[in-house]
Amino acid sequence: MFKMPERTEIEKYVRLMIASDILYRTLNNLGEKGIRRLNKTAKNIVDLLEKKEEIGSRVIAKIEELDEEMKARTTKEGIDEFCKKYPQYGIILKGLIEEKRLKRNKYLVYGLNPPYKLSEEDYIQVIMDLGFDRREASSIYSHILNYSQKEGKANETLERKILLKEQPKKKK
Repeated sequence: MFKMPERTEIEKYVRLMIASDILYRTLNNLGEKGIRRLNKTAKNIVDLLEKKEEIGSRVIAKIEELDEEMKARTTKEGIDEFCKKYPQYGIILKGLIEEKRLKRNKYLVYGLNPPYKLSEEDYIQVIMDLGFDRREASSIYSHILNYSQKEGKANETLERKILLKEQPKKKK
C-alpha cells in the first residue's frame, strides 16, 4: 500500500496559495463578466426606455436624474487650483510630484513542482474558507475548476508570485 509522505507546513500553505490563486482569479473573472453583463443590460433598458417601449406591469424601470451632491476636489484639481493661486510654489510642487524614486518590491514566489498536483481537498478547503460548508464546496469546486481550465487559468505547475505588503519598520 502506498503511503503519502507527510506534508511540511510550507507545503500545506503553498498548496493552499495555488488553489486560492486558481479559484479566486476565476471567481474574479466571473464577477467582472457579471458586472459587464449588468452594464450592458442597463444600457439596453435605457435605450428601450428612451424609445418609449412598453414597460409592463411586473417590473419597474425608469430613469431618474438627481442633483449631484457636492464632492471634494480630486487631488489633481486641488493641485491645479494651488498652481493658479501660487504659481511660484506650484512649479516647486509639480517638480516634487514628478520626481521619480526607485521602488523595490518584495514578492513571494510560489508554485507546485511537477509532477505533483493539488488534491480535491486543497480546493475544497479554499472554498470552505470563503464561507461554504463542506457539502456546498464539494459540489461546486469541480465546476469552478472546469471553468478555470477552459479559461486557461488552472495551470497548477505555473510559478506564481504575489506582491508582499511593506511591513512597518520596528522602532528601536
